[in-house]
Amino acid sequence: MRKAVSAVSSPDAAVQTVADFFYDSLVDARDGRACPAVGVFLAGPGNADTAAPSAVEPPAEHARCLSLVGFRGPYVCWPGTEGSGPLHIPVPSSVAAHEAPSVHRLLERLGVATGDADGAVPPESDVEVVAVSGNQVDGMEELLPGQGVRSVLAFGGTLSPGEWFSVVLFSRVPLSAEVATLFRTVTGSTRLALLSAAGPSPTAEADAARTLLEGLESLVGQRAAHLQTVVAELRSATTELRRSQKELEQRERELREEAAIVELLQEAGSVLAAELDLDALVQHAVDAATRLAGAAFGAFFYNVLGETGESYLLYVISGVDRSAFDKFPMPRNTLVFEQTFRGLGVVRSDDITADARYGHNAPHHGMPEGHLPVRSYLAVPVMSRGTVLGGFFFGHPERGVFTERHERLITGLAAQTAVALQNAQTYRQEREAATELQRHLLPALPRVDGVASTSRYLPAARDRGAGGDWVDLIPLPDGEVALVVGDVMGKGVRAAAVMGQIRTACRAYAQLGLAPAEVLEQLSVLVDDIAPGSIATCVYAVLDTRRDRLRAAVAGHLPPAQRDPGGSVRFLDEKVGPPLGVGRRRYAEQEVSLPPGSRLLLYTDGLVERRGRPIDDGLRQLRELLAGPVGEIEADCDSWLDALAGGQHDDDIAMLYLHRPEDASHQVVAVVRDYAPVSSAVPDARQLVSVVMREWGLRHLANDMMLIADEMVANAVRHARTPLRVELRRAGERVVLEVTDSSLEEPRLIVSHPGEFGHRGIFLVDAIASRWGTRWIDGGKVVWAEVKTS
Repeated sequence: MRKAVSAVSSPDAAVQTVADFFYDSLVDARDGRACPAVGVFLAGPGNADTAAPSAVEPPAEHARCLSLVGFRGPYVCWPGTEGSGPLHIPVPSSVAAHEAPSVHRLLERLGVATGDADGAVPPESDVEVVAVSGNQVDGMEELLPGQGVRSVLAFGGTLSPGEWFSVVLFSRVPLSAEVATLFRTVTGSTRLALLSAAGPSPTAEADAARTLLEGLESLVGQRAAHLQTVVAELRSATTELRRSQKELEQRERELREEAAIVELLQEAGSVLAAELDLDALVQHAVDAATRLAGAAFGAFFYNVLGETGESYLLYVISGVDRSAFDKFPMPRNTLVFEQTFRGLGVVRSDDITADARYGHNAPHHGMPEGHLPVRSYLAVPVMSRGTVLGGFFFGHPERGVFTERHERLITGLAAQTAVALQNAQTYRQEREAATELQRHLLPALPRVDGVASTSRYLPAARDRGAGGDWVDLIPLPDGEVALVVGDVMGKGVRAAAVMGQIRTACRAYAQLGLAPAEVLEQLSVLVDDIAPGSIATCVYAVLDTRRDRLRAAVAGHLPPAQRDPGGSVRFLDEKVGPPLGVGRRRYAEQEVSLPPGSRLLLYTDGLVERRGRPIDDGLRQLRELLAGPVGEIEADCDSWLDALAGGQHDDDIAMLYLHRPEDASHQVVAVVRDYAPVSSAVPDARQLVSVVMREWGLRHLANDMMLIADEMVANAVRHARTPLRVELRRAGERVVLEVTDSSLEEPRLIVSHPGEFGHRGIFLVDAIASRWGTRWIDGGKVVWAEVKTS
């Protein structure tokens, strides 16, 4: 700007150059709009003489006037002016107020036209900056119509004695006092530029330069101080922001942990309220409690009642493999455990090894050798109505892990667990009572000449309680035998009791020699009488072994499946009547041939019906199994149960399976021995198998059967530790070895790791036997293996 002003030859041209400079500098780069107007005012005694001609000549009596020149802007409209020349206004003067009222008011507002009638009072300092905004800009619409002026910024200063200048900027946005401060240096630069154009004395120019430098130094100092303040504020804000961020992150972690705890408590509560299987319940409880406590491992010791009513202690583990505790004895009421097992209260220790009660009991005097390290310890009793049902125990190798909050959470979960345990134990007692009643109502099948038979009864796999399923085989005069399978709808003791009455009545009707249709007719009346509203289904058949004939009647039950000697399978479903319990009904009979070599299967719907699988699919699969390779009937039953139910049956299963051997060589021959659970049982059973196989003329199978006996008996001795039974049977071209024990551990094909020697024997059984498996019985299991004789 100074260079451009220095190049002009007159004060008016210099003023115009300044106006152009500021106007161009304030153009909005985004849309090309400029500020409404820029005006530069020059005042002094000689201005009226040197200024260009004016449309309004100043009165002669006023030697001093204001020259309004250098206007720039698209909407500049000064009242009282004509043409484009400068406007000369006496300063101050009542005439001026009439000739140019808007300009005069502006000058008064800017402090330019001040003082009395004798003349204007110039600025007291070399430079001056005035900012006008807010309500003070009222009336600017008259000066600059339609421009939306929000604030006015004016700055100016002395050029020479009696001569001064002023620059006015009009803005569409409010300007702060800070902006006015920044313009002090601009004022100095403008003054120096105007002085350069007028050719001032070196003293005036030096004075203007000094003033400019002082202004710059002051501004730099102010801005530096402001910058330091801003930096300090930014640092403080950054520190506060970081602290807030850490607090937010911490709060987020806490909220996530709280949400996880709430979710875990809700999940645990739902499971504990719905679970009725005692073993599954306690495992769910200790898993949830271990997670809530943040323990390295947790245990739950709980009391159960045996069949004799005697209480004994069991436990489950969470967080580590159960094998880590197999070698340790059950805990006793030592000083540390006494509080929990007697229900005296919660024990929480930051370091149990420093507790005064720790280490007083022989033989370990602390943790047994090999026990997982424990420093932090928490134990909470599980009680119901003053009775201790069990206790939670938690350990962690670090100190101070368990807090008061952990204690409260586990105590609350222990209360829920106590209620769930009571429900599960009550349910188990009721279910065991119903199962025991049903078991006593289902005696062992009698032996019948010319018929090999076996039966199965399995309660529902989902612990819904014992039901009303039953099977029966009733020897009759003249070589006949009655075959019965039935199902009373419902569960529990009532269904089992109704089933017992029906079964007893059925045996009585059978002994009277009633035909199958007549028996079902009488049973229907009986059910309607003893259990109104109850429904039962039944198949009653009579097999005449001398005539190879079977007469059967069906009351709402699934039809029997027959396999003829050639392997063809059919369902006896031609004449199915209504179920029992709907009053007196007549039932039709169906008569078929059942010669030697035939097989017959009677069953309840639990065998073929499953949630998510249509019953027709189950019947089709049963037909395929019965039409496939068959062998010894016990192995057939186990194999079919595994294929059709696989431990996932939703209802009770009852089966009655018969085989009519073709000749004496197909009759079942069996040898049974009982052994104590000691290591000598293995060679004794091996010797028994060797002798029997030679007696049966099967020397070529002796070594294979002895290897099978070695593995199965050794497993029974190792895991059951109770008396066991070995049974060897021959039926036609098949030999079956069964080992019965009380262990609930099922043999499985497990691949051993290098260096391990366990789990290998069962692979020998799998390789030698044509088929093998496990079936569960009351009080234990039977492991069987079948080998073909040829």
